[in-house]
Amino acid sequence: MKAEFNIEREKQNLLFYEESINDAAPIAFHSQVELFFVDEGEMVATVGNRQKLLKAGEMAVSLSFEAHAYYTPEASRSTVLIIPTYLCPEFIEETGGKRTENPFITDGKTVARIRELITLLNKCEHSPLEQKGYLYLILGLLLRQLPLAEGCHEMDPSLSSRLLLYINSNFQKDITLASIAEEFGYHPSYLSRYFKATFRMGLNQYLTTVRLKNALLLMNEKNSKHNLTYCALESGFHSLRTFHRTFLKEFGMSPKEYLKSLPPEEIISI
Repeated sequence: MKAEFNIEREKQNLLFYEESINDAAPIAFHSQVELFFVDEGEMVATVGNRQKLLKAGEMAVSLSFEAHAYYTPEASRSTVLIIPTYLCPEFIEETGGKRTENPFITDGKTVARIRELITLLNKCEHSPLEQKGYLYLILGLLLRQLPLAEGCHEMDPSLSSRLLLYINSNFQKDITLASIAEEFGYHPSYLSRYFKATFRMGLNQYLTTVRLKNALLLMNEKNSKHNLTYCALESGFHSLRTFHRTFLKEFGMSPKEYLKSLPPEEIISI
């Protein structure tokens, strides 16, 4: 499966700060800028097509809609700061359509300075103006440290977010590239190019991924009495045959073979 759109994070769309022990997150993306710090131990971080074992005092940065993931090999303590795009429009404009060539910062002094600014940021949660000032100091440091690769188009975070939220809310319906383009007021060919340039996958491919994920959730429901036809149609596939063909292409096994691989208590009726 491809990187997953973090729809819950997108809906919340708030400044978010959290400390974690032995944290892990599957590969996902969202419109917000995410700063990830390793405070103790080691963690493997992936941003785009780059991966690195981060040690204590190092960090990773994922820009708007940049796929990222991380996990703890043994033990770790980590911190994440997630910044909504509406709090840093100039930074989004500066980095729009670009990707980090090296999303990891290992310079201890820079990381320590960013952490100091985050501490100050958290102390003024009731003063939006002060918060924004500290945010821009943080983002300014990031721009100095992160080499950016030129993008091939101008990304609109608002359009990207609305597109993904619309697909995730309507995938069970008979939506297509043409119907989505009409909904948003764009020519299908433009929307197709925009989607592929922004998310590095076709719109139809993403729609299929969302539908397959929903089908898997239904198939994995404990004590479920749903059959495969229900799982397919409820996930937006036109027929069981289409679902079977798509499932086989994505996972290298048929839905029936997948069900046979589940523990007995999780197997649904075929």
